[in-house]
Amino acid sequence: MGDGFTETLQDGLNRSRFGRARQTTGTTHPGLPADGRGPVAGPVRKDRDGRDDHVWAERRRLAREVHDELGTALSTAARHMELHAAETGEARHLDAALHSLREAMAVTRRLTGELQAQTVLPPLARALGDFAATTRPRRTEVRIRTTGDERLLSDVCRRELFLAVREALHNAFHHAHADRVTVTLRFTRRWAHAGIVDDGVGFDADAVLAPGHRAPGLRSMTDRVDDIGGRLLIVSGPTSGTHIDVHLPLRPRK
Repeated sequence: MGDGFTETLQDGLNRSRFGRARQTTGTTHPGLPADGRGPVAGPVRKDRDGRDDHVWAERRRLAREVHDELGTALSTAARHMELHAAETGEARHLDAALHSLREAMAVTRRLTGELQAQTVLPPLARALGDFAATTRPRRTEVRIRTTGDERLLSDVCRRELFLAVREALHNAFHHAHADRVTVTLRFTRRWAHAGIVDDGVGFDADAVLAPGHRAPGLRSMTDRVDDIGGRLLIVSGPTSGTHIDVHLPLRPRK
């Protein structure tokens, strides 16, 4: 549900006056073209005060928020509903689904109202553990390890790291069908690092991220990390599972 919702949104933007203008001016992001699907030949055209760049950056930010927060929450709710239907008489999946739907409605109000206040996250390990506990398939074992002082992270860095790792967990649960997922969080005085390793069905990372291939979740993760000066490495193969490394600076570029 999350991927289809984001694709519909992106198609709508492409058909809009803004989308048509963006196709003729290019983009500021070096890995994304005017149509959002591959490299570009040159920089975006700017007016005197950079309004074109600002509009494009804001539109892209909104699309990411809708996918990463609203899309994932709705997808999670649908999954819980399916589990409840398959296990009639057990209420825990229905309760989790209602929780996810309330989360989706709260996020929608925040986005449509253009609220700027950031949601206060609990410690990352706990926030990710709570997400995994209500989302992972029964067969999947999840381990989360933390090293270093998380208090060194800025609010922006903590939120972006949480959303990136949550997207990786979502993919491991619902696309890779992994039996084991390990998340390693490490914090130093300069960097925050997250490693996500699963033993599920991998993929050809180069092909998935190539121009013309739609992978909104991975592209959103890549954009988030790049926008604040971080680094993202994806190593995956059809028989070797997936290993994702995220490095974010403690003082983001935003």
